[in-house]
This record gives sequence, C-alpha cells and structure tokens, in this order.
Amino acid sequence: MNANKLVKPKIIIPPKVMAALLIVAALIMIGIGAYIGFFESRGFENTTATIVRIDAEDDIAAEDKTYITTVTYTVDGKEYTEILDSYAPDYKVGKEVKIKYNPANPAIIHADSPGFAIYLLGAGVLLLIISIFVLIKNSNQRKEVQEGKTETSAESGLLFKPSSQTEQEREVYFLTDLGTAKGTCHIEDRNSNVLYEAACDKFSLLGDSLYTFVNHENGSETAYSIGKTDTTSSNGFLVLDNHSTFTLDGRDIWKQLHKNGIRIETGMDGLKWVYTIYQNETKIARVVSANKKVHEEEEDGVLSKVPMQGFFRIWTRELSLDAVFMTVFAISRTDMMLYD
Repeated sequence: MNANKLVKPKIIIPPKVMAALLIVAALIMIGIGAYIGFFESRGFENTTATIVRIDAEDDIAAEDKTYITTVTYTVDGKEYTEILDSYAPDYKVGKEVKIKYNPANPAIIHADSPGFAIYLLGAGVLLLIISIFVLIKNSNQRKEVQEGKTETSAESGLLFKPSSQTEQEREVYFLTDLGTAKGTCHIEDRNSNVLYEAACDKFSLLGDSLYTFVNHENGSETAYSIGKTDTTSSNGFLVLDNHSTFTLDGRDIWKQLHKNGIRIETGMDGLKWVYTIYQNETKIARVVSANKKVHEEEEDGVLSKVPMQGFFRIWTRELSLDAVFMTVFAISRTDMMLYD
C-alpha cells in the first residue's frame, strides 16, 4: 500500500448542504399542506356520506397495513359509491362522515377534514424552524471557536506542528466512551493515566457539537466544532465500500489532516486493523485495533479479545500526541475506513 495517498469519501454532505436540503423539504411540506387545505377542494360542496366498506391491504414498504375506505352518498338524487382519500381509527361500517364533492363531477370527493393538511403545515413549519436554527447555531459556534484560535492557524487550517520525536518508543492506548452519545475518548498509558482527551462541552443532536481537546502532558487546550459523521456505501460486484467523514470547524476532517501532511497505510493482522501513520513522510505512529480491555494480553503478548471499534493500541515516538490523537480520533469516528 502507498503511504502517499489518502482515500477520502466520494460523497460528502456538509452541514450547510444538509440544512439547505431540510429547508427545501420543509417548504415542500408546507406547500403540499397549503394546497390540500386551501386549494385542492376549492369550489367543492359539502355533503354527508356513509361508510359501506373498509378494506385492509398490506403495505410492504411501511411494513404495516393500509386501510381503504369506501363510502356512499347522494347528489341531486343520484347515489355514488367512491373511495374516500381518508381513514381514521374510529371509522367503521355504517358511520357517517362529512365529505366534499366536485359539483361538475360528483364522483370526485375529498374528506372534509383539515387534519392531514394541518399536520403537513405544522410539521413543515417545525422542520423549517429547526433547520434555520441549526444553521445559525452551527455558524455562530464555528465563528466563536475560530475567534479563539490564532488568525494564522485559522486561515491555514493547520492543526499541529510538524513531527518532533524522542529516541524511545512508547506504548499508549486509545479508549472510547461507548456509554454515551457524545463519543468522548482519550489516550492513556499503562497505568491508566490520561495523557490526551477529547471532552464534549456542548452536545447537539442535530448540529455540530463543541469539544475541547486537552493535551495533559503540556497543559494545552484547543476547542473544536465537531460535525456529525456522514457515511455512504456503494454496492458493486462482491464489493461494499463504506466512506465516512465528519467536519472539524466546518471543514472535512480528511482534507484537514491531508493539509497537515498526514498519510495512512492500512493493513490487517488477523482480525486487527493496523494503521501506520505518517506526517510529511515521517512515520509518527503504528496503531492496532483492540478490545475495550486494551491492557489485557495473553502470555505471548497477543490480545485475546476480538477488536472493537474505537479502541486502539498505539506505538509512537512523538513528543506531542496532537497529530496522533487527532488522526486516531478521526479513524475511530469513521468506521475504520480503508486507506491506501
């Protein structure tokens, strides 16, 4: 495998684009609701119909049943039997319901109920408000985070300094908190001393979350706005490709790492993923996937547990763990994606 090339996701939906898509969806829902509620039955007249039949059909797509309501009604002395575009749990054969019919063609009917239209209007307005709120909140949060960084680093996109190494290699462990949705994680040594961590300060279910990356070895702290993980899959002939990413201060994490000189070689050792990380062609770490009990070994030094996503053993000579932590953090959040 070539360490000079980083494979990045083919399809990435940035938060701004996602918010725009949600806004479009909300406007469509509002438009349909307005049409059904105010325009679809314009010029129609009211009458009363009687339910004569209710048929239940299996809806394979929804894995549920769809109910078809048939009603009978009389217009100008002529009886009509038609399917009503509505169903409610309290419908039963013999029940009278209010309908609207087209005077020019009485066979065209609609339920005289604003329920569905009101639902679409309400859901559309709510989705529109949430989308705009998330868009504004993410923009303000990223601006706030960037204001806390130096202008040079904010403009260049540099996250950390070039590699600086010691003579002796050390072994450390990357662990993820699987018990929370926040996805906090840290690096610790064999004595369980925390060396580096990503602490979630403000968690957002829809938008970006605010994290503080803390380097306990030198006491430095850096705030980042972390977006949701986007994963795309493509099915080919005996091939399934998964491509995942997330945004860091509004920018794709892999583009940011690539700009900082990060390259990754990927391989496998039995059931374990093995990542060799380079920065500007200097090897900075060897990372091996592990079980959540990363400290436990068999007598021959081989982990006996099946590896789990988000847990790694790391061998590195890096004086500062900034680049190593950020890269493993990205791998951990993106489903152990492959590189070459």
